[in-house]
Amino acid sequence: MSNAMRNSPYANAGIVAQVHPSDLADYQKHGVLAGLRFQQDVERMAHNGLFAPAQRLVDFVQARASASLPATSYLPGVASASLHDLLPPFISRSLQAAFVQFDKKMHGYLSAEAVILAVESRTSSPVRIPRRSDTLQHIQLARLYPCGEGAGYAGGITSSAIDGVNCAGKIVGEQ
Repeated sequence: MSNAMRNSPYANAGIVAQVHPSDLADYQKHGVLAGLRFQQDVERMAHNGLFAPAQRLVDFVQARASASLPATSYLPGVASASLHDLLPPFISRSLQAAFVQFDKKMHGYLSAEAVILAVESRTSSPVRIPRRSDTLQHIQLARLYPCGEGAGYAGGITSSAIDGVNCAGKIVGEQ
C-alpha cells in the first residue's frame, strides 16, 4: 500500500501464478468459459465474509497454519487461514517455490512479518478472444484486433501496452 506521500509502513505487491489451459481439464464442460468458472471456484474457496484469508509468508511456504498475523493495511481485516489448502495445489506449489527463489535474490523477502492475502484472481481476462498469430486480427472478423488485457493477451499495464503497440504496428502495416 502506498499513499500519495509514499510513507505507509506497508508494502503491496501482487504475485501471479500462471494457469495453463491444461490446468482446466476439470472445467472443459464449460467450454470457452472454463477459465471464468475456474476463477469463480478459486474465489469461492477463499471467500471468508468481509475478512481476507491471510497467512504469514513463511508459514505458507512451509504449508503450516499461522498462529497469529501481524497488522496489515487491509480493511476491514484479515483472518488466519491455510492458503496452501484453499488454493488449487498447482498454484500453491508454484507460489511456494517462487517465494523461496525470491528470497534467494532479495534476502529477507521471506519473512515472518510478510503476509500473503487471498485471493485477487483477475490479473487478465479468463477468456481469450481468438486472433491470428500472423496478422493479430480476429480469426473471423477482418480488421478487428483483439488486444491487451481484456482480450486475454496481457496480464498488466506494461504487457497491455506492448500488445497495443504490436497491434498498432499491424494496423499501420496494412495501409
